[in-house]
Amino acid sequence: MKQVIVIVLLVLFGCGKSNKASEKDEVKTNWSQQKRAQYLSNRNDSTAWDNQMLSNDKQLIGIGELGPFEIGVFPVPKYELLGADSFKGLGNKNGDFQIGDKAIIMNSFFVGKNELNKARLNDRTDDLFFQILVLTDTLDTENYNLNKSIAISRNHPDYLAQGFVKTKTQTIDYVAFTTAENTAYAIVNTRLFDLSFGKAILIAPQKDGTLKSLQIKSPDLTSNSVMEYTFTLKNKPKIIKFFNNKDTI
Repeated sequence: MKQVIVIVLLVLFGCGKSNKASEKDEVKTNWSQQKRAQYLSNRNDSTAWDNQMLSNDKQLIGIGELGPFEIGVFPVPKYELLGADSFKGLGNKNGDFQIGDKAIIMNSFFVGKNELNKARLNDRTDDLFFQILVLTDTLDTENYNLNKSIAISRNHPDYLAQGFVKTKTQTIDYVAFTTAENTAYAIVNTRLFDLSFGKAILIAPQKDGTLKSLQIKSPDLTSNSVMEYTFTLKNKPKIIKFFNNKDTI
């Protein structure tokens, strides 16, 4: 098993609920509609932009395939305009596993504990907002060109993750995002997932070219607990059956 931790630093990549639900989330996230409006105003105000960050981000132009979207370099507001310590890091943790007779690639993405989410995280140091496990029939253990991803903080206080896994005949593209209001969604090859119903998405390509998915309601996870949780998943009969069905690749 290969395990990699990628922390996306500020200078590198930092790139409809009911009213009742929104009010509840505001308490949990130290966020409000007024702050959202100010943030959107700052996006359109050139005096609020972080020009040094924009200059650094130009290295990302044409960087190559890192998911379904080409990396866009936009001017963004200074992170500190949302308050000191409103951003404390973003990253991912991944690995490859054997489940039954099948090779599985796992990737997960997390946001560091900060002033905006600390009320919700309590004693957790970070918050995992998306995990994906993809069945594959081929692994590139030298160049890792068949499995790439990136976590992007440039929509701070909202965060985006994207990547892909290539099998012998298909590409599984995915993108996920989480907002300061604590909503999160993912798209995998045009299938939409509301992550409030489960942050773990399992994808099993089939021999006929179709895909099957399984959404798992996982506990609150961190970058430190996701591997242990994945090991518990890989031993569950339901998960083994899902990936080892006779019709999977």
